[in-house]
Amino acid sequence: MRQARMTPYLLILPCALLLVLLYGYPIALTVWQSFNEVNVFTNVSEFVGLGNFKEVMTDANFSDTMAITFKYTVVTVLLKMVFGFGVGYLLHSEIYFKKIFTFLVLIPWAIPQVAAGTIWQWLLDHQYGYINYYLMEWQVLSEPIPFLSRPTTAFYSASVVDTWMGIPMLAMIFLAALEAVPRNLYEAAAMDGAGKIRQFFDVTLPGIRGVFLTTLVLVTIWTFNSFNVIYVLTQGGPMRSTETLIIRIYQEAFSRFDLGASSALTVIAVIILTILTAIYLMGGRSRD
Repeated sequence: MRQARMTPYLLILPCALLLVLLYGYPIALTVWQSFNEVNVFTNVSEFVGLGNFKEVMTDANFSDTMAITFKYTVVTVLLKMVFGFGVGYLLHSEIYFKKIFTFLVLIPWAIPQVAAGTIWQWLLDHQYGYINYYLMEWQVLSEPIPFLSRPTTAFYSASVVDTWMGIPMLAMIFLAALEAVPRNLYEAAAMDGAGKIRQFFDVTLPGIRGVFLTTLVLVTIWTFNSFNVIYVLTQGGPMRSTETLIIRIYQEAFSRFDLGASSALTVIAVIILTILTAIYLMGGRSRD
Protein backbone atom coordinates (compact mmCIF):
# COMPACT_ATOMS: atom_id res chain seq x y z
CA MET A 1 0.00 0.00 0.00
CA ARG A 2 2.77 2.41 0.96
CA GLN A 3 4.63 1.62 -2.25
CA ALA A 4 1.49 2.33 -4.26
CA ARG A 5 1.16 5.74 -2.61
CA MET A 6 4.78 6.57 -3.44
CA THR A 7 4.53 5.54 -7.10
CA PRO A 8 3.03 8.84 -8.41
CA TYR A 9 5.73 10.87 -6.62
CA LEU A 10 8.48 8.67 -8.01
CA LEU A 11 7.08 9.08 -11.51
CA ILE A 12 7.11 12.88 -11.37
CA LEU A 13 10.47 13.07 -9.55
CA PRO A 14 12.63 13.25 -12.73
CA CYS A 15 10.45 16.04 -14.13
CA ALA A 16 10.51 17.89 -10.80
CA LEU A 17 14.30 17.68 -10.62
CA LEU A 18 14.58 18.96 -14.18
CA LEU A 19 12.32 21.92 -13.38
CA VAL A 20 14.36 22.73 -10.28
CA LEU A 21 17.53 22.63 -12.37
CA LEU A 22 16.15 24.74 -15.21
CA TYR A 23 14.11 27.25 -13.19
CA GLY A 24 14.91 26.96 -9.51
CA TYR A 25 18.67 27.41 -9.77
CA PRO A 26 18.58 30.53 -12.03
CA ILE A 27 15.92 32.12 -9.81
CA ALA A 28 17.89 31.39 -6.65
CA LEU A 29 21.08 32.72 -8.26
CA THR A 30 19.32 35.91 -9.35
CA VAL A 31 17.93 36.52 -5.86
CA TRP A 32 21.37 35.88 -4.34
CA GLN A 33 23.07 38.26 -6.79
CA SER A 34 20.50 40.97 -6.04
CA PHE A 35 21.88 41.17 -2.49
CA ASN A 36 25.51 41.12 -3.57
CA GLU A 37 27.91 43.27 -5.56
CA VAL A 38 29.29 40.86 -8.14
CA ASN A 39 32.45 41.47 -10.15
CA VAL A 40 31.92 39.67 -13.46
CA PHE A 41 35.63 39.72 -14.30
CA THR A 42 37.01 38.27 -11.05
CA ASN A 43 33.83 36.41 -9.98
CA VAL A 44 34.22 37.96 -6.52
CA SER A 45 31.07 39.00 -4.68
CA GLU A 46 30.42 41.16 -1.64
CA PHE A 47 27.19 41.20 0.36
CA VAL A 48 25.53 44.62 0.21
CA GLY A 49 22.05 43.79 1.51
CA LEU A 50 19.45 46.08 -0.03
CA GLY A 51 22.15 48.29 -1.53
CA ASN A 52 21.44 47.21 -5.11
CA PHE A 53 17.71 47.84 -4.71
CA LYS A 54 18.38 51.27 -3.21
CA GLU A 55 20.79 52.08 -6.04
CA VAL A 56 18.42 51.20 -8.88
CA MET A 57 15.28 52.65 -7.26
CA THR A 58 16.93 56.00 -6.46
CA ASP A 59 18.44 56.27 -9.94
CA ALA A 60 17.18 59.34 -11.81
CA ASN A 61 15.98 57.22 -14.74
CA PHE A 62 14.17 54.51 -12.73
CA SER A 63 10.80 56.28 -12.59
CA ASP A 64 10.94 57.01 -16.33
CA THR A 65 11.80 53.39 -17.07
CA MET A 66 8.85 52.14 -15.01
CA ALA A 67 6.47 54.66 -16.61
CA ILE A 68 7.59 53.62 -20.09
CA THR A 69 7.24 49.94 -19.15
CA PHE A 70 3.67 50.28 -17.89
CA LYS A 71 2.66 52.54 -20.77
CA TYR A 72 4.14 50.13 -23.31
CA THR A 73 2.46 47.16 -21.64
CA VAL A 74 -0.98 48.80 -21.45
CA VAL A 75 -0.93 50.13 -25.03
CA THR A 76 0.44 46.95 -26.58
CA VAL A 77 -1.78 44.56 -24.60
CA LEU A 78 -4.83 46.62 -25.56
CA LEU A 79 -3.88 46.50 -29.24
CA LYS A 80 -3.10 42.78 -29.12
CA MET A 81 -6.35 41.85 -27.39
CA VAL A 82 -8.55 44.03 -29.62
CA PHE A 83 -7.00 43.00 -32.93
CA GLY A 84 -6.38 39.41 -31.85
CA PHE A 85 -10.04 38.99 -30.88
CA GLY A 86 -11.16 40.84 -34.01
CA VAL A 87 -9.18 38.57 -36.31
CA GLY A 88 -10.29 35.47 -34.40
CA TYR A 89 -13.93 36.55 -34.61
CA LEU A 90 -13.54 37.22 -38.34
CA LEU A 91 -12.11 33.74 -38.92
CA HIS A 92 -14.95 32.29 -36.83
CA SER A 93 -17.54 33.84 -39.12
CA GLU A 94 -18.54 32.45 -42.50
CA ILE A 95 -16.18 34.13 -44.97
CA TYR A 96 -14.84 33.15 -48.36
CA PHE A 97 -11.31 31.72 -48.58
CA LYS A 98 -11.28 31.10 -44.83
CA LYS A 99 -8.34 28.69 -44.98
CA ILE A 100 -6.28 31.12 -47.04
CA PHE A 101 -6.93 33.93 -44.57
CA THR A 102 -6.01 31.63 -41.68
CA PHE A 103 -2.73 30.79 -43.40
CA LEU A 104 -1.95 34.47 -44.00
CA VAL A 105 -2.73 35.34 -40.38
CA LEU A 106 -0.22 32.75 -39.16
CA ILE A 107 2.68 34.10 -41.24
CA PRO A 108 3.87 36.71 -38.67
CA TRP A 109 3.90 33.98 -36.03
CA ALA A 110 6.12 31.77 -38.20
CA ILE A 111 8.82 34.43 -38.64
CA PRO A 112 11.53 34.48 -35.93
CA GLN A 113 11.21 37.59 -33.78
CA VAL A 114 14.71 38.89 -34.51
CA ALA A 115 14.19 38.43 -38.24
CA ALA A 116 10.78 40.12 -38.08
CA GLY A 117 12.25 43.00 -36.08
CA THR A 118 15.02 43.44 -38.65
CA ILE A 119 12.49 43.46 -41.50
CA TRP A 120 10.39 46.10 -39.75
CA GLN A 121 13.48 48.15 -38.95
CA TRP A 122 14.19 48.26 -42.67
CA LEU A 123 10.57 49.01 -43.60
CA LEU A 124 10.37 51.89 -41.08
CA ASP A 125 13.69 53.49 -42.00
CA HIS A 126 13.13 57.16 -42.85
CA GLN A 127 15.69 57.18 -45.67
CA TYR A 128 15.14 53.98 -47.64
CA GLY A 129 12.18 52.28 -45.95
CA TYR A 130 9.26 51.20 -48.11
CA ILE A 131 6.62 52.68 -45.80
CA ASN A 132 7.93 56.22 -46.12
CA TYR A 133 8.63 55.68 -49.81
CA TYR A 134 5.05 54.72 -50.69
CA LEU A 135 3.48 57.31 -48.39
CA MET A 136 5.46 59.99 -50.20
CA GLU A 137 4.85 58.40 -53.60
CA TRP A 138 1.09 58.50 -52.96
CA GLN A 139 1.50 62.09 -51.72
CA VAL A 140 0.23 61.22 -48.25
CA LEU A 141 3.41 62.74 -46.80
CA SER A 142 5.52 65.65 -47.98
CA GLU A 143 8.60 64.42 -46.09
CA PRO A 144 9.58 61.10 -44.50
CA ILE A 145 8.65 60.32 -40.90
CA PRO A 146 11.58 59.28 -38.67
CA PHE A 147 9.67 56.36 -37.17
CA LEU A 148 12.58 54.96 -35.17
CA SER A 149 14.63 58.09 -34.46
CA ARG A 150 11.96 60.26 -32.82
CA PRO A 151 10.96 59.35 -29.23
CA THR A 152 7.17 59.34 -29.70
CA THR A 153 7.09 57.56 -33.05
CA ALA A 154 9.73 55.05 -31.91
CA PHE A 155 7.61 54.08 -28.90
CA TYR A 156 4.45 53.49 -30.92
CA SER A 157 6.34 51.85 -33.78
CA ALA A 158 7.74 49.26 -31.37
CA SER A 159 4.26 48.75 -29.91
CA VAL A 160 2.69 48.25 -33.34
CA VAL A 161 5.37 45.77 -34.44
CA ASP A 162 4.99 43.85 -31.18
CA THR A 163 1.23 43.78 -31.78
CA TRP A 164 1.69 42.56 -35.35
CA MET A 165 3.78 39.65 -34.09
CA GLY A 166 1.33 38.77 -31.30
CA ILE A 167 -1.95 38.85 -33.23
CA PRO A 168 -1.68 35.38 -34.88
CA MET A 169 -1.45 33.40 -31.65
CA LEU A 170 -4.22 35.40 -29.97
CA ALA A 171 -6.41 35.01 -33.04
CA MET A 172 -6.01 31.22 -32.89
CA ILE A 173 -6.73 31.17 -29.14
CA PHE A 174 -9.89 33.23 -29.52
CA LEU A 175 -10.94 31.25 -32.60
CA ALA A 176 -10.71 28.01 -30.61
CA ALA A 177 -12.67 29.59 -27.75
CA LEU A 178 -15.38 30.84 -30.09
CA GLU A 179 -15.67 27.45 -31.77
CA ALA A 180 -16.17 25.86 -28.33
CA VAL A 181 -19.26 27.94 -27.51
CA PRO A 182 -22.27 25.59 -28.01
CA ARG A 183 -24.34 26.45 -31.08
CA ASN A 184 -27.58 25.64 -29.29
CA LEU A 185 -27.05 28.69 -27.06
CA TYR A 186 -27.17 30.93 -30.11
CA GLU A 187 -30.26 29.11 -31.37
CA ALA A 188 -32.00 29.55 -28.01
CA ALA A 189 -31.07 33.24 -27.93
CA ALA A 190 -32.38 33.71 -31.47
CA MET A 191 -35.67 32.04 -30.54
CA ASP A 192 -35.96 34.53 -27.66
CA GLY A 193 -35.65 37.37 -30.15
CA ALA A 194 -32.00 38.27 -29.56
CA GLY A 195 -30.22 39.81 -32.52
CA LYS A 196 -26.57 39.44 -33.46
CA ILE A 197 -25.41 42.20 -31.11
CA ARG A 198 -27.43 40.84 -28.19
CA GLN A 199 -26.12 37.33 -28.87
CA PHE A 200 -22.57 38.68 -28.87
CA PHE A 201 -22.89 40.25 -25.42
CA ASP A 202 -25.16 37.61 -23.84
CA VAL A 203 -23.71 34.43 -25.36
CA THR A 204 -20.32 34.97 -26.99
CA LEU A 205 -18.56 37.08 -24.36
CA PRO A 206 -19.74 35.03 -21.34
CA GLY A 207 -18.80 31.86 -23.23
CA ILE A 208 -15.19 32.90 -23.73
CA ARG A 209 -14.69 34.91 -20.52
CA GLY A 210 -12.45 32.30 -18.89
CA VAL A 211 -10.23 32.03 -21.95
CA PHE A 212 -10.21 35.82 -22.32
CA LEU A 213 -9.05 36.34 -18.73
CA THR A 214 -6.34 33.69 -18.94
CA THR A 215 -5.13 35.10 -22.25
CA LEU A 216 -5.08 38.60 -20.81
CA VAL A 217 -2.84 37.44 -17.95
CA LEU A 218 -0.44 35.65 -20.30
CA VAL A 219 -0.31 38.49 -22.83
CA THR A 220 0.38 40.99 -20.07
CA ILE A 221 3.31 38.90 -18.83
CA TRP A 222 4.69 38.36 -22.34
CA THR A 223 4.37 42.02 -23.28
CA PHE A 224 5.88 43.21 -20.01
CA ASN A 225 8.83 40.91 -20.74
CA SER A 226 9.07 41.91 -24.41
CA PHE A 227 12.71 42.24 -25.42
CA ASN A 228 13.51 41.08 -28.96
CA VAL A 229 11.30 43.55 -30.82
CA ILE A 230 12.36 46.61 -28.84
CA TYR A 231 16.04 45.75 -28.81
CA VAL A 232 16.24 45.04 -32.54
CA LEU A 233 14.27 48.17 -33.47
CA THR A 234 15.65 50.78 -31.08
CA GLN A 235 17.85 49.18 -28.38
CA GLY A 236 15.94 51.31 -25.87
CA GLY A 237 16.39 54.62 -27.68
CA PRO A 238 16.13 57.25 -28.85
CA MET A 239 16.65 59.18 -25.61
CA ARG A 240 15.49 56.15 -23.54
CA SER A 241 11.99 56.50 -25.03
CA THR A 242 11.69 52.72 -25.43
CA GLU A 243 13.83 51.65 -22.48
CA THR A 244 11.48 49.29 -20.69
CA LEU A 245 12.44 47.47 -17.52
CA ILE A 246 13.55 44.38 -19.45
CA ILE A 247 15.77 46.45 -21.74
CA ARG A 248 17.22 48.17 -18.66
CA ILE A 249 17.95 44.78 -17.07
CA TYR A 250 19.84 43.68 -20.19
CA GLN A 251 21.84 46.90 -20.36
CA GLU A 252 22.80 46.73 -16.69
CA ALA A 253 24.04 43.15 -17.11
CA PHE A 254 25.71 43.20 -20.54
CA SER A 255 26.56 46.86 -21.19
CA ARG A 256 27.48 48.07 -17.70
CA PHE A 257 28.37 44.59 -16.34
CA ASP A 258 26.52 45.30 -13.08
CA LEU A 259 24.97 41.94 -12.23
CA GLY A 260 23.85 43.15 -8.82
CA ALA A 261 21.74 45.98 -10.25
CA SER A 262 20.48 43.76 -13.07
CA SER A 263 19.41 41.05 -10.61
CA ALA A 264 17.72 43.59 -8.34
CA LEU A 265 15.72 44.91 -11.30
CA THR A 266 14.82 41.34 -12.24
CA VAL A 267 13.46 40.67 -8.75
CA ILE A 268 11.43 43.89 -8.97
CA ALA A 269 10.02 42.76 -12.34
CA VAL A 270 9.03 39.36 -10.90
CA ILE A 271 7.30 41.02 -7.94
CA ILE A 272 5.35 43.36 -10.23
CA LEU A 273 4.23 40.52 -12.51
CA THR A 274 3.23 38.40 -9.51
CA ILE A 275 1.09 41.23 -8.14
CA LEU A 276 -0.56 41.88 -11.52
CA THR A 277 -1.29 38.18 -12.01
CA ALA A 278 -2.78 37.91 -8.50
CA ILE A 279 -5.03 40.91 -9.17
CA TYR A 280 -6.26 39.38 -12.43
CA LEU A 281 -6.93 35.99 -10.86
CA MET A 282 -8.68 37.39 -7.79
CA GLY A 283 -10.82 39.57 -10.04
CA GLY A 284 -11.77 36.53 -12.09
CA ARG A 285 -12.70 34.49 -9.01
CA SER A 286 -14.82 37.30 -7.58
CA ARG A 287 -16.83 37.42 -10.81
CA ASP A 288 -17.32 33.66 -10.72
